[in-house]
Amino acid sequence: MVIEQVLFVDLENVQKLDLTMVPASAHVMIFYGVTQKKLPEELVVQAQPLGARLKWIKISGQGTNALDFHIAFYLGRQLTQSPKSECVILSRDAGFDPLVRHLASSGHACRRVITLKDAFPLRPSGTGDSFSRLIALLQKEKSRPSKLKGLTGKVKSWFQKLPDEERDALIKRLFSESYAQESGASLIYSLDR
Repeated sequence: MVIEQVLFVDLENVQKLDLTMVPASAHVMIFYGVTQKKLPEELVVQAQPLGARLKWIKISGQGTNALDFHIAFYLGRQLTQSPKSECVILSRDAGFDPLVRHLASSGHACRRVITLKDAFPLRPSGTGDSFSRLIALLQKEKSRPSKLKGLTGKVKSWFQKLPDEERDALIKRLFSESYAQESGASLIYSLDR
């Protein structure tokens, strides 16, 4: 079970980005309008190391919500091709919220954030963060959970004070960064890096 993280950036709405905050496993789509004649040089330089994980999408027309409809289209296409993707819309436009709620109620991992820091809150920042702690706990575990249900229970017992959505994000990150994968009905771990 590979869970892909995809960030959809509304560049008309959010101009200041630090793409160095994007995890190595995440993909990025940056949407910009026909009236945006120049892209910020710093953003272009930061985008280069992302290589094929980044797509620039210039919308093909003007009009109210034209860029938003493009994002909605590519979001739908992503979830059709990879239903387990974790999709994040970076935009200050609350008009995306009904779509996000609908997708979430349909079982898709989708949310809107207004800062890149909120898009990927569980990045490793040292030994004290939750994800690093989870990796360390799994490495020490003599009998690692062989099923997703068992892994979910372990994470819940180890991180009792975290909200459910943060615990779920930890598990999703294990898969999206290939620390764990499903092989048939069992889990396989790759924790020693």
